Amino acid sequence: MAPSNLNQVFIVNDIAMLTGTSFNVPATAANGTKLGIWNIDPAAGPVAANTYTVTAINDLKRFQLTQTTLGNVIATPIIDVADIVRINYNGFAADVQTTSIQTWTPGSIVANENVMVRIALRTAPTAYEYFANPANTNLDVVGSTAPSAGKKTFPLVGNFSAGRMIFNIEIPSTSTGTAAAACDYVKNAISANKTLDAIFNYNALAASTLALTARHIGVEFDLTVSYSDGSAAGATGASVGTVAGTRFTPTSNYVQAISDEKSQRARYGNFNRMYFPVAQTDFAQPGYAYDMLEISYRHGHPSSTGIARAGELNTVKIYFGSSATPLATAANFVTAFGIATIGTDVERVEDTALQS
Repeated sequence: MAPSNLNQVFIVNDIAMLTGTSFNVPATAANGTKLGIWNIDPAAGPVAANTYTVTAINDLKRFQLTQTTLGNVIATPIIDVADIVRINYNGFAADVQTTSIQTWTPGSIVANENVMVRIALRTAPTAYEYFANPANTNLDVVGSTAPSAGKKTFPLVGNFSAGRMIFNIEIPSTSTGTAAAACDYVKNAISANKTLDAIFNYNALAASTLALTARHIGVEFDLTVSYSDGSAAGATGASVGTVAGTRFTPTSNYVQAISDEKSQRARYGNFNRMYFPVAQTDFAQPGYAYDMLEISYRHGHPSSTGIARAGELNTVKIYFGSSATPLATAANFVTAFGIATIGTDVERVEDTALQS
């Protein structure tokens, strides 16, 4: 296998940074992990060597980033400030999938006609957590929304083949008298089908427009509606009303945080493949509002920590947040990493002073 960069993921659930001169500080609970900036060298300012600081990293020379765990801290290699190439900041994005939606407005339906609704599933979720723990109901990002309430697990992981998977729902002519009746028939059919109900959420009953929303990150689908036969004025295959929709736009937060945490966990060196695997603590918390920092830095090939080619960068991702949505304040992070504003939309912070 070709060598790869040292990529680390820290999950920080307490935005109060570490202080003091003790390097190993255990977290008291999985939802209480903290970030530390461990200063290696005395700085020009009042920052002593071998201590945690909340000052701007640009005022330091060499430091390590740490994340508390229920045991020893996880730490980066020693980073020279002059080797930092980029600090990329992604502000909190609501963990709600608002763009994978298809809507059908029936309009006038020809009397005595059956109508066929076809739902073509284009893609399945690909985030790491869907494969590592498909039973995690917190991956359903719209599950608490009525009328189809309750979080569902995606039912097709491991069985989803390349290409589309098509589900057909035929509305009999006895249920196409009004737009609301036709829409209600489809909603009831989805509710009665365990697979469809676990993939899609829908708007309230007795509405003259059908709106389907994918429950899971990464799902894209098409919706087509046409007449089933030509027994009356409705030509077979002719469209019924109008269908409109928007494609999926990824959101971050819990799904991204837990997936990144688990996919990088094996790099921490706490696995022994000779024996049965030991359950690891998950630090990413459902319902938390995570901002994310990605710090890229050069390393001293060939003697650097990690396995990385010459000229490539090491990275550390820091997900930091709290149970508030979104973060109200994180003054230490603003100071330490030069972030302009906490909790805003995605923005990039390029600090040219850190580049050489």
